[in-house]
Amino acid sequence: MMNLKHLVLVATCLLLSVLVTPGSGRAVVLDPDSALGASASSSSEGVRADGGSRVMRPTFVRITAAPPARVAQIRGTVVELECEIMGSPTPTVQWVHGSGQTADWEDISVNVITEDTPTSVARVVTRLVIDRASRASQTTYTCIGRAAGQEVSSSTVVYHVDSVSHLGNYSDMPLLRPAGAVDSMFKNLKGARITLHFKTLFENMGSTVVLPCKAIGRPLPEITWLNEEGNVVGSLQDPRFRTLPTGELIITGLRWADMGSYTCVAKNVIAKDESETFLYPIRPN
Repeated sequence: MMNLKHLVLVATCLLLSVLVTPGSGRAVVLDPDSALGASASSSSEGVRADGGSRVMRPTFVRITAAPPARVAQIRGTVVELECEIMGSPTPTVQWVHGSGQTADWEDISVNVITEDTPTSVARVVTRLVIDRASRASQTTYTCIGRAAGQEVSSSTVVYHVDSVSHLGNYSDMPLLRPAGAVDSMFKNLKGARITLHFKTLFENMGSTVVLPCKAIGRPLPEITWLNEEGNVVGSLQDPRFRTLPTGELIITGLRWADMGSYTCVAKNVIAKDESETFLYPIRPN
């Protein structure tokens, strides 16, 4: 009977639309000839290894869950946009607004993850938290993903209204759901919210893995990583695991036994948020 890790693996592979081919032992090699799904662009970089039937893993980037195209926001409410991008290698992910300015001003939480693992395949989830509506009648926010010189993007036009009664012509579009209200005595504080993490990551065994977990909040949330058993992951348990002050979980010398789900917990005095990353080690070609 398959154990829990293998069941999760099967579900993950179907979700990623990545066909894996058994190699020696229990590890697998991603088959570049398999269907990776309709990406915005892809290319088979590299040459055939020793003239055989396999080539190096193709590069690609695609949006797997786009934010809505048009939404309405009531001024004074805190709302979010979410974007999910998959790529090989790990894509950079960025939010911009208007004609291309990075969405990094005071009332916006911007998420950027850099492409530093060229052998990986990752699905990245990023959230744009908008603390208050712009004074403009509408604002366009664009989620951009880049990998190996390829790019995809998805834009959302946010229409700002004063109240539900002012929706008028915008009543046919989704109204962004406000985040949970905070007691008035804590009006200058913000609950913890994770704004960037990997949903899944395939990486070569032996590599150093960086699992991001960016969180916002006031006061700044404390980040803790848990394994599938709910135990805290850290250098005290295994020197190969280390949590950085910025929230990333570092795993050196990735092993097959490291496969599984890792949960990031962000917590401050107002709220707690969690996100899960499924990590799958693969055998290098």
